[in-house]
Amino acid sequence: MKKSLYIALLLPVVLTSCKEDKYTARVTGLRLVSVDPKNGYPGDLVTLLGRNFSTDPAEDIVTIGGVRAQVLEAYKDRLLLILPENEPGQYPIAVTAPSGSLEGLSVNYLKTPDHEYLVTTVVGQQGVRTCVDGVGTGASTYLPTGINKAPDGTLWFTDRGGNRVRRIAPDLTVTTVVDASASGAAVWQGCFDAAGNYWFNDKANGTLKRYNPADGKTVAVATGMKSPMNVAVDAAGNIYVPARDEKVVYRFDKDGGNKTVFAEVPDGPAYITFDPQGNLVSGTQNGYKIVSIAPDGTLRTIVGDGVKGDEASDGLEGDPLTATIGSAQGIDFDSKGVMYFTDMKFHNVRRLVPDASGDYAKGTLETIMGGVKGYADGKGLNVKFNEPDGLLVYDDNTLYVCDAQNCLIRKVNIR
Repeated sequence: MKKSLYIALLLPVVLTSCKEDKYTARVTGLRLVSVDPKNGYPGDLVTLLGRNFSTDPAEDIVTIGGVRAQVLEAYKDRLLLILPENEPGQYPIAVTAPSGSLEGLSVNYLKTPDHEYLVTTVVGQQGVRTCVDGVGTGASTYLPTGINKAPDGTLWFTDRGGNRVRRIAPDLTVTTVVDASASGAAVWQGCFDAAGNYWFNDKANGTLKRYNPADGKTVAVATGMKSPMNVAVDAAGNIYVPARDEKVVYRFDKDGGNKTVFAEVPDGPAYITFDPQGNLVSGTQNGYKIVSIAPDGTLRTIVGDGVKGDEASDGLEGDPLTATIGSAQGIDFDSKGVMYFTDMKFHNVRRLVPDASGDYAKGTLETIMGGVKGYADGKGLNVKFNEPDGLLVYDDNTLYVCDAQNCLIRKVNIR
């Protein structure tokens, strides 16, 4: 009886307490939370997140730098806008709605580049680390690294995580050409010679290999190298391999024999390829620069100040030696001699135009895509990569990028 009386006396207090706990404060005033993307060009679409917008676009007045933006869609928690005309620079966003007026966020207007770079995903599924053949985004990759154009125009890429060499047909059908997954290998970037043979490295075992598409056979050509990174072929058919941990670039005859040291690279050579003048261009493992190696083996820095930095910088116009770069793992040239390269550390793609004399060390460097770690297709600096690796200039209007950690092959249309 006493127990029942105690519960009866306590119950109103508990109920009152529960009732008070259900009270929720409601924000009725206007709030601005974020804008995405934060960088853009006039005419780009951006999403403004916040609270208590009107659902009638005509009642949400948005200005950027004092210039009114068109509101395409309106919801209580977000607005879809078209960026109005403004010069490059940082501009505040101001909103007036029936719930109030507020200014607080900003948008960075980018300098309009000479070209547009439109990026789409063509092979793989973001973050899905498997090697499954298929068509386009119905296929999957584990860790795509090097990418090359075959003599028949198809794309071949090395899938380092799956230890495979794979082929992309014009209809985006992905098939496995070489499967070394059962051999304890570590397949790294390769290239084609004039006869159509595909050369690549087994980095784990320090072995240079050659695959002959005519008979489907793979043979080991040279062994004993420490961390061979990729392969390049000169106009005479000689084979070059950067042995990163030995800090040298080896040269082989066109059949893969007679190994000699072509050049010593103190910072450790990474990706190599030839420029239009016949110089071997190499990224460096820990040098924070790109070097050019003349036919006599002489080294010259053409990009980067050689200092490890926390932020990417393209340096002064006409002086790429003042730029801050991280790790260039994919380098290629278009028919005009313009150099494109990926920067794994800073998750971007850059473009280097040589000066009038063809000197890259006096050219103009520009970041044209990416810069923020993540995944997003789109245009220019609004694109997101996650450690972009191999890069191919397919033609002057088309690039392909191995987005390694996103497990994707991305296509770039240049307009």
